[in-house]
Order: sequence, then structure tokens, then C-alpha cells
Amino acid sequence: MYFYLCLLGCFCGLRIAAAAVVLDALGRLNLSATCPDTFCSLTEKPMPYSDTPALQLRELHLSNCSRESVPWILLNLTPGLRTLVIRNCGSYGISKESLMPVVNLTSLQMQRTNLWALRADQFSMIPKLEILELGHNILYRVNANAFNGIPKLKLLGLQGNGIEEIRENTFDPLLELVHLDLSGNLIEKLPKDIFANNTKLETLLLNGNHLTTLLSDTLIPLTNLRLLDLGRAGQLDNLMLNIINVQTLVLEGSSLTDLIIQGGFIRLKASNNELSHLYVGNKSSVIEMDLHGNLLNGNDTYNLLRGMWSLERLDLSKNIIESLAFNEAYSEQQGLYILPSLKYLNMANNRLVSIPSDSPILSSRLTYLDLSHNLLLTLEVEKLAGLPNLEVLYLEGNRLSDFDYKQFHSKHETLKELALQDNHWSPGLYRKMFIYLNDRGVRLQARIEHKVQINDSQVDIDWPPKEASAQKLDAAGVTGIHPYWTLRDILAFATLLVVLAILLMNLYHILEEEGCLRRFRRWRRSTVPGGNTRTSTRRLNEQDSENSSSD
Repeated sequence: MYFYLCLLGCFCGLRIAAAAVVLDALGRLNLSATCPDTFCSLTEKPMPYSDTPALQLRELHLSNCSRESVPWILLNLTPGLRTLVIRNCGSYGISKESLMPVVNLTSLQMQRTNLWALRADQFSMIPKLEILELGHNILYRVNANAFNGIPKLKLLGLQGNGIEEIRENTFDPLLELVHLDLSGNLIEKLPKDIFANNTKLETLLLNGNHLTTLLSDTLIPLTNLRLLDLGRAGQLDNLMLNIINVQTLVLEGSSLTDLIIQGGFIRLKASNNELSHLYVGNKSSVIEMDLHGNLLNGNDTYNLLRGMWSLERLDLSKNIIESLAFNEAYSEQQGLYILPSLKYLNMANNRLVSIPSDSPILSSRLTYLDLSHNLLLTLEVEKLAGLPNLEVLYLEGNRLSDFDYKQFHSKHETLKELALQDNHWSPGLYRKMFIYLNDRGVRLQARIEHKVQINDSQVDIDWPPKEASAQKLDAAGVTGIHPYWTLRDILAFATLLVVLAILLMNLYHILEEEGCLRRFRRWRRSTVPGGNTRTSTRRLNEQDSENSSSD
């Protein structure tokens, strides 16, 4: 894989590398010889150019131009040019006349060129233009007639500039516009009818601006809108949107407190706001909602979710939800509250005290359920019996002290991951749960988060033990022993016994061959009482005979 990536990088590098400059006899740059193919990349240097045109050239990249200006004279030598890319150059403006030689241009990209203003009829000399990318310049003023004469334009990028105002009728000539990027500017408001003629617009990016208000009727003409990004777009507070059916609606970090959507969407990303009220008109198309980090409570959640039969993913983490029990009586006006498609539910960092068994939010199709960092005191296995497809369950950071993990696993054999750490477990329980579930293929965090917990045993606070605390845990006595023997433990122990027997037999033969055992037996007999009587008598008789002979 690394080899192929290197090849790809080398190929791309060869493509974007600056072409070798070819000079004519007078020392002028011969563009035809320098760029003989359809693609060419030049790093501009201040030098004269010959009059030989590059008739085959279709795509030209200019970068790191001289500080004075972009060498627009080059365009006189590229009559067949279709794509022009200019980056890191010192151009502060574009004249209409400089674009006259490339009348067939379909793509113009100018980035980091210090372009500061767009004048009236700026691009009227290139009527076939379809892509205009002017992002990351220093644009602060856009004339209301700047885009006259380019009716085929489909993509317009003005992101990362300093635009403070978009005037009325600015985008009226762009009837074919599909993608509009105004992100990262200083826009505070938009005219009511700014998109009146842009009915084909599919992507509208307004994120990173300073919007203080957005009129509800502004987006009504955008019947084909697929992506609307208003993330971090200012201090919107109360927002009402009239949209037909947006695929993805992004409203992250815009300080929203009240959001009313007249229409519908497929995906909503509205995390990190201050939402306490959210209304959605058309709920039938909603598939995914991310509402992390808001101020929604149980009643708000009930009113929001009722009727979202297609909802598959829901993130309500870090809100102020205290209960999941929604037992309001059925009425035809309200509709039946049921979530038959919900597979992913994140309720972490709320204020849940218990889990009601009859809550519609606990859909039978759930595969992922996160209830971590709530205030759960008890967890009855029966209340989760209606989740036969559950694969991931997070319960860490609650106040649980007991859990029938054996019964729970018997009813959820598809479970793959379970988080139980950082609870008030009774002494030794977490370790038993870990061993039992781990042996059955359930991933359970081995080490509990190290936090000060009242009336908790040190074994449960820090298990498995660290080297520094091993001696302390040895004093636990019987509680430090494995709670039961598994088949793996029995086989391992039997293997150790066999190896030990073999080692002992080898040691016996080695001692026998070296004579150690014979010497040991002699020493043993000599130390036994009465075992050396004959030897002592013989030595005394020999001494008496030696004394007699000497006399």
C-alpha cells in the first residue's frame, strides 16, 4: 500500500510540477515549447514571452507570480484554454479586457491572489464560465452586477474573504447555479429575495459568518436544496426556516435557543447550541438528528420525536433530560408515538434516574445505546429485554451498585461491547463481571477509571492491579483469588504440572549420573543414630593394634 501511495504521489507531483522553461534565440520564454501538452504548470518569472501560441494547451496553472501582477499577457498565447488556475500571485484585480483572449474558458480559480473587489460585468468576456472559485482572497466588496454575462455558472466560491454585505439581485443572473459557498466571511444579513432566481441551487454554505438574523422566507425559492450549512454563523438566537426538504441541515454552534423548521430534512446537525425548543413540520423524512449539547428536557424530546417513524440515529447527549417515560394518552391529533426504525441512541450526560421498560424511545431495533454519565441507581435486566439486537451498551459513570450480568448476557448474546466502569459496584463484582463477560466475547474495559469513591474497595477502584499496588492487593486474602476455574485455567494448570514432572525427572537423572545421589545417601546414613557403630569400632581396634606394636 505504501508503495502505491508513493507512486501516486510521484505521479501527482509530476503533474503539478512547474514545466521546464524553454527559451528562444532571443532569450524569450517559448510557451509552445514549454507547454506542448494539454496541461501545464508554470512558476512565473519576470521575463518576456515569444509570440508562439500554445495551441494544444487546455489547462494552465500559474503559481508564485511576481508581486506586481499576474502575467495576463500569457492568455494571448492560449486561445484554446478551458481551465485557468492562479494561486499565490500578487493580482489585486481583474480587468475584463485581460480575459478576452480566453473566450472559451469554463473554469477560473484564483486563490490567495490579494483580489479585493469585483466590479460590474467583471466576467462578461467569458460567457461559457461554469466554475468560478475566488476563495481565500481579501474580497470585501462585490458589485451587484459582478456576475452579469455568465449565465452558465454552476459553482461559485467566495469563501474565506472579508465580504460584509451581499446586495440585492447579486445572484439573479446565475440561473444555473448549483453550488454557492459564502462561508468564512463577515456577512450579517441577507436580502429577502437574494435567491429568488436560484431555484437549482443544491448547496448553500453560510457557516462562519456573523449573521444576526435570517428571514424565514429567504430560502423558500430553494426547492432543490440538499445541503444548508449555518454552523457557527453568528448569534441567531431564534430562527425560523422555510425549507422544502433539505437532505443535510447544519446548525452547529450558532447560539440557537428556539428553532422552528417549516418543512423537513433528512439529517440535522444542531449540536452545541442552547436549544430548549425545536419544532419540525415534516417529520416523515427525518433519518438522523444530532442534538448534542443543548437544553432539551423530557417533554421537549417527546414532542419532537413523536411521528418520526423513519428516524434511525439520534444523539441527545449532554441535555437536561430527566426521564424517558412518555405516557401521554394517544390522540388522533398527536399521532402514535413509536420509533420503529431507531438503531442508534445516545443519551449520555443527562439526568436519567431510571429506565422505564415501556419507553418508546427504547426501540426494539436498537443496536447502540449509550446511557453513560447519568444518575441511574438501579438497572433491572427485564427493562432491557425488549432490545434483542443490542450490540453496544454504555453504562459507565452512573450510580449502579448491582447488576445481574449473567441473566443480561443470556438475553443479549449479540452484545459485543459493554461499559460498566466508574460505578458504585459492590466489592469484587466488577472483577467477576469482567472475567465472565470477557470469556464470552464481550469487550469490557479492564481497568476502572481511577476516581475517589466512598465505601468502595481498593480492588474494584484499581483492577487489574498496577505493579505499585500489587503488594497491597495480596493482603486481600481469599478475595484476591480467581473466583472460579475456567476450562482454559484447568488446561493451563495441567500443562504446568506435566512440564514440572518432566523437569524433575531430568534433574533426577543428572544427579544420578554425577554421583550426587550416592554421596547424599552415604551422608544420610552417617547422620542416622547408630548408623556408624561398626565404622567407629573398627577404627578403635586399628588404633589399639597400632599402640601395641609400638610398645
